[in-house]
Amino acid sequence: MSNEIPQTMKALVQQDKENWIAVQEIPVPKLDENEVLVKVEYIAQNPTDWKHAAFVSVPGVINGCDYAGTVVQLGENLKIALKVGDKVAGSTHGGIYKDKGAFAEYSRIESNMTFKIPDSLKEDEASTFGIGWGTACQALIQSQGHSWPPEKVSEGSWYIVYGASSSVGLFAIQLAKAIGYKVLAVCSPHSYDLVKSYGADETVDYHDKDAAVTKAKEITGGGVPYALDTISEGESWKITAALMGNKGKQLNMLLPGPGEEDQKKYGPGIKFTRTLLYTAFGREFNFSPRAEKPTMIPGSSDDRKFGEEWYAKTAEMIAKFNIKPNPISLRKGGLNDVSAGFQEMKEGKVSGTKIVYKVA
Repeated sequence: MSNEIPQTMKALVQQDKENWIAVQEIPVPKLDENEVLVKVEYIAQNPTDWKHAAFVSVPGVINGCDYAGTVVQLGENLKIALKVGDKVAGSTHGGIYKDKGAFAEYSRIESNMTFKIPDSLKEDEASTFGIGWGTACQALIQSQGHSWPPEKVSEGSWYIVYGASSSVGLFAIQLAKAIGYKVLAVCSPHSYDLVKSYGADETVDYHDKDAAVTKAKEITGGGVPYALDTISEGESWKITAALMGNKGKQLNMLLPGPGEEDQKKYGPGIKFTRTLLYTAFGREFNFSPRAEKPTMIPGSSDDRKFGEEWYAKTAEMIAKFNIKPNPISLRKGGLNDVSAGFQEMKEGKVSGTKIVYKVA
């Protein structure tokens, strides 16, 4: 591999005349303090990527969050000892910056917001340890107050993951198991074998709410204190709250939760909390830049501190608890394939797998 860095690169850039992305030639980004330049070799697709293209991003910004690649240049005052040639992976805040984003040939990454890929993990697999893994860590460890393993919850404790076959869900199952929980996975029957292969102890089908609630309460002994709703759309939060029974304390969601009246009606006693990975980068950002009135999400120093912590823990967690990557569907057409992959996900054709693209 040549370490010669070009002046320009190909990247997936938000377009002026349509709410979508296209491959475009742009300058290779310059580094700030505590940043390294990563030659991106694999990228992994999340729902947030196509949604940014369709609804959020303004023209000129680079799309994409999850990556794996090789460090090719070092900035000044790195907080983590990295060197040229290190293989790294993680996520960055794609879709809002013109000089930051994973879906490009090169990406600027903060040294303490990435992790070295362990030898046990292939690079394409490592690219899945981004948004999904970080969100599971935020929800279970930071927000719900669990400690990093090996500290365990009491024997026989149950945890519920709604949308268990999603990227976040598959990581949440494994993290909950590492914490010591038995896991009840909520998903479609066609995903039962998949979620069980990732550690789920029992499964229920969300399509029949009443049957699911009855079965869940039988399995868990009346309900659970903590749960994670990885879908957070439609009726998912109502179903999850019902599955938690009268033991429910906290339900984490990936989108904004219900209004106060609905909370009282459908989840009395449950704290509904949103988990948003982007806050871990510690910077304020505009979550609706196309709108007349911006929705500003404040930076959080606590979330940033935790972000650095989960990156520091990732390789150790993979080794100690055999945390598996998402199943991948590898596309070898590079950045040119991404638009079609976005469309597949937009149309609901992606289930139980992570689309990964080979870039370099």
